[in-house]
Amino acid sequence: MRILIITQIFTPEMGAQANRLQPMVRHLVKAGHDVFVATGMPNYPSGVVADAYRGVRFVRETVDGATVLRSAYFTTPRNKSKWAQLRSYLSFVPAAFHSGLKAGPIDIVFVTSPPIFPAVAAMLLAKIRRSKLIFDVRDLWPDEIMACGAAREGSMGVLLIRLIERIVYKSADRICCTTRAFMELVAQRGANMSKIVFLPNGADLSIFNSPVDDGAEYRRANNQLVVMYSGLIGIKHGLETIMDVAGLLKNDPSIKFIIVGTGPRAEAIQQLAADRCLTNVQFAGGRPVTEIPSLLAQSDICVTCLLTEPYLRNIVPAKIYEYMAAGKPIVAGVAGEADRIIHDAQAGIVTLPGDAAEMAQAILTLRDHPDLREQLGRNGRLYVEENYSREKTAAQLGLIVDELCPPQAPHQLKRRLAA
Repeated sequence: MRILIITQIFTPEMGAQANRLQPMVRHLVKAGHDVFVATGMPNYPSGVVADAYRGVRFVRETVDGATVLRSAYFTTPRNKSKWAQLRSYLSFVPAAFHSGLKAGPIDIVFVTSPPIFPAVAAMLLAKIRRSKLIFDVRDLWPDEIMACGAAREGSMGVLLIRLIERIVYKSADRICCTTRAFMELVAQRGANMSKIVFLPNGADLSIFNSPVDDGAEYRRANNQLVVMYSGLIGIKHGLETIMDVAGLLKNDPSIKFIIVGTGPRAEAIQQLAADRCLTNVQFAGGRPVTEIPSLLAQSDICVTCLLTEPYLRNIVPAKIYEYMAAGKPIVAGVAGEADRIIHDAQAGIVTLPGDAAEMAQAILTLRDHPDLREQLGRNGRLYVEENYSREKTAAQLGLIVDELCPPQAPHQLKRRLAA
C-alpha cells in the first residue's frame, strides 16, 4: 500500500510533532507499506532553514525506509510577527501539494494538525488520487492560538480556520485524536463519531530503553537535587511559573533547575531568569530527541506546566510521557486530562496551573522523600509501557490503515479493477 504523510515538521526537526510521526513511519515501512512524507526544508523551531537545505527548492531523501519529499516554503522565526507566521503556514500548502504530487499514486493520505492549513492540500490530493483521508488532531486550532492570545474569536483568521475545520471533519475517513477530550470536542463540532479514533501521544521506548546517566553533563554537585524541564519553550507552556518556582527556592542551595529545550519563548525566559538573578537555573538549549533519555537520567524530578486557560485542560504535554519513560517523578502544574493521566499512573504530584508556591512545595516534598521519588518513577515507567508507548500507537495506526484499505486491495489493484 502507498501512504502519503503530510506534515510541516519532520525529522531532523525537533518537537512533539516530529517525535510522534517518526515511529509511525518506521512501523508502516516495516509492515511493508510504501511510505512518502511530504514536508518542508528543516527550520523548526528557529524558523531558519538548516544550512544543508538553504537555497534548495526540492529534494528527495530516504529516512527510515520512507521517501521524504521536501519542498521549500516561506519560513520565519516563531511569534515575531503573526502575519509573517500566517504567511509561512499558508505557503506550506502549495509546497505540500507539490511534494504530494511527486509521490505518485496514493492509497491513503495522512495529514497532521496543527497547523490546520496542510489539510487543504491533503483533501485535494485525496480527491485527485481517489485516496482515503486520515486527519490527525494533535491540538485544536483555532482554540490553541486563541488560548495563547494570538487571535480572537470572530477574526478573519479564526473564521477561515473554522471553515477548514468543518470541511476536513466532513471529508476525512478517519479522525485521530491525541486526547479523549479532543474526541468529544471534535464530535461536538459536527464530526461523525464513527470516524473518530483515539491515537494518543506517548514515548518512543526504543530510545528510552533503560535510560542511563551516561554523560553526567548536569550531574548534581554537593548533593544538589536536579529539577529538569525538557521540551518546547512556547507560550502555552507557561515557563514563567517555573521561573517563579526557582525564585522561591533560589536561596536553597540543595536545588538546581535545568531547562532543556528551545522555542519562541526561550529568549524571553532566559532574560527573565537573568533579570531575577536566578543563579539556580541553567539553560541547556535544544537537543536532539536521541539525547533526551541521558539528560533526563541526570534529573531527580521532572517538571512541566501550562497556562491557566480553560482550553488547555484538553491537552496532554507529550513530555509527560517521556518523563514517565525515563522513570522520573513528575511535578506538573496542569489540569484536566493531563492531571488524570498523572494521577492514574501514580507518577507524580499535580499542582494548580500557575501556582508557583504549590509547585515549590511539591518539589520540596519530593526532595525530602527519596523513596517516594523512586516509587513514582517506577510507577510512571510501568504505566507508559502498558499504555502510551509510541510503538503501540504506531501499530494502532497500522490497523486503521488496514481497515480503510485492506492489504489485498492496494492502489495498483484498485486501478486494475476500475479499468
